[in-house]
Formats: sequence, C-alpha cells, structure tokens
Amino acid sequence: MEQGRNKAVEYQKIKLYASAFHLFLILSLLAVAVFSPLSSFFKQFVVSVTNSYYLGIALFFFLFSIYIYIFAFPFSIFFSYLLEKKYNLSEQSFGGWFFEGVKKSVLSFLLSLFLVEIFYLVVHTFEKDWWWIAWVGWLAFSILLGRLAPILIFPLFYKFKPLDNEVLRLRLLNLVKSGGLALDNVYMFNMSKTTKKANAAFCGMGKTRRVILSDNLLENFTEDEVEMVVAHEMGHCRLNHLWKRVGWGTVTTLAVFFLLFHLSNIWVSFRGGESIGDVVFLPFLFLLISLFGIISSPLENAFSRKHEYEADAFAIKTIPRKDVFQSLMEKLAELNLANPNPHPLIEFLLYDHPSISHRIKRVQTLK
Repeated sequence: MEQGRNKAVEYQKIKLYASAFHLFLILSLLAVAVFSPLSSFFKQFVVSVTNSYYLGIALFFFLFSIYIYIFAFPFSIFFSYLLEKKYNLSEQSFGGWFFEGVKKSVLSFLLSLFLVEIFYLVVHTFEKDWWWIAWVGWLAFSILLGRLAPILIFPLFYKFKPLDNEVLRLRLLNLVKSGGLALDNVYMFNMSKTTKKANAAFCGMGKTRRVILSDNLLENFTEDEVEMVVAHEMGHCRLNHLWKRVGWGTVTTLAVFFLLFHLSNIWVSFRGGESIGDVVFLPFLFLLISLFGIISSPLENAFSRKHEYEADAFAIKTIPRKDVFQSLMEKLAELNLANPNPHPLIEFLLYDHPSISHRIKRVQTLK
C-alpha cells in the first residue's frame, strides 16, 4: 500500500512539473507570436496567396496552429505518452497514441476555426458592439456542444454500447428513476483501449443526457461501488450543477469578452493598427484569453470542488453506505494514481476535484 502511494505521489509530482512547463511553453509561444514579427510574416504570406478576408483568416489560423503544434508536439510525446507508459497507465502503442492525437487535433482545429471565423464575422459586422454579441454566440455554441457531444463527438474516439450486464443495468436505471431522472439506457465505453484509468459520467443535456461507464470501472469495481458512482453523478444532475456552471460561465465569459474588447482596442492603438478585425492581432487575443484562464482557474476549481462535495453528500443520502464510498475512493486513487494527500496550496490552485482523503473525511462526518 505504501509503495503504491509513493508511486502515486511521484507520478503526480512529475505531472505537476510537466503541466507548469506546458503552461510556460504555450504562453511563451503566444508571446513570441505577439511581440515578434512572426504574426506579420504570417499575414504577409496570407495576403500574397488570397485577397479573400475569410479565406485569409482560415489560412492565418492554420499557419498559427501549425506553429503551436510543432513546438508543443515533443512535449506531448513526453506528457501524454511516455509518462503514462512509464507508470503503466497507458494501453496504447505509439502509433495508436499518435493517431488518436491527430484526430483530436483535427477536430479541435475545425471547431476552433469555426469559432474564429464567426468571431471575425461579428467583429467585421458590429465593430463597436462585437464583444457582447460574440459573448451571446459563445454561450449558444457551448450549450449546443453540450447537447451534441455525446452523440456526435464522443463516438469518434470510443465505442459506446448499452451495458450488457442486465442485472446491473436495471439496478442503475431504477436508481436513476428513484432520483427523479428519466433515462432510457446506461452505456459502457471502451476506455481501456487508451488507459487503465476508470471514469463515469452523466453527459449530454436534455434528450441526449445519458449515463456512461468505462469498461475499466465495470471490470475493477463491485456493483455496489458502480452504483455509488452513478449516485454521485446523479447528484450533479439533481442539484443542477450543470446549469449552475452555465450560469457561472455566463458571468465570467461576459467579463472576459468585455475586457477583450477594451484591452484589444488599446493594443491595436498602441501597435498602430486600424481594428482588432485585422487577423494579425489574433495571437494577442489568444494570449489574453490564456492569461484570463490562469487568473480565474483557482476560483473555477473551488467552485467545482464545492459541487463534488455536494454530489458526494447526495450519493451518501441516496445510498447510505459510507464503507462502499470509502472503498470506491481508495480504488479510484489506486487505479488512477491519484495523490490522496496533495499539498493544500496545490489542491487549492490546481484541483477541480477534492483530494481523496478530503472526500472520505467529509463523507465520514455526514450524518
């Protein structure tokens, strides 16, 4: 047991340093694009190729994305592949990992390109009011993506099928029904093709909402523990955590777009440009968004941890088995190599879930 904890602490320590380096790397690459002639070079190339405003935006964004990808890719090999292999968490060959990464990168690029094009359309059309119109569009896109992701995006990476354990399936459906939620089925997915870690979730919104369980979870945990996991996820739904996060995001993104509008105008004026609609300023916008994300993440994480505690309490109220909850948490920590007792400052700044020890302790104090 002690050896396993030491391994988890070591793994999480390396991940912490790697995450800090990755953040520094991305910020450095963005800063280089902003403060060096690189963006101007990209724009000059775009202008030499096409006179189309929106085609030029797409080409500029492609060049910018390739620039980030090339310099970040060696780090991705270490962080996403070699580290997971070293600690016996990955089930992928290098070829499989690379192919999955390419799929994710292409999908991310296409979705981001769509948003960038819409953003510049709004900026070009509503020069003085673009910030709040873009904010409304971002909220609409986020909600739409939340509804469609389970049926359009997730199946691109994993195979989903109805849970084949009929007894457990009915048990979980009855649990969900007793909690006042209407679901047609429980799904399992082949998470084991990429990792030995386990996970479960309620995903989707409205008619696309569903319970998904990883095959690793079903293989390594008892039915009582799986039921506790689903009760926890059901707590997120019953306590309206998703919509509270949407509300929180509504306020924070409004502030972000407002600041983007004013700071970008200052930067454009300082650099002698005409408008933020000039694509050469796109890296500056990405740098601002990244900095806003860093500043707001501790508060975001605190908000998320509060919801996790509430969902734990809901699960114990629904299934009053603290012994099952504790065994579930301890198994998750062991399987996912989670540090059960991270430094309080690290947990406050970086953890969107409470540490395992804090979750167990909090549940044990509940009446």
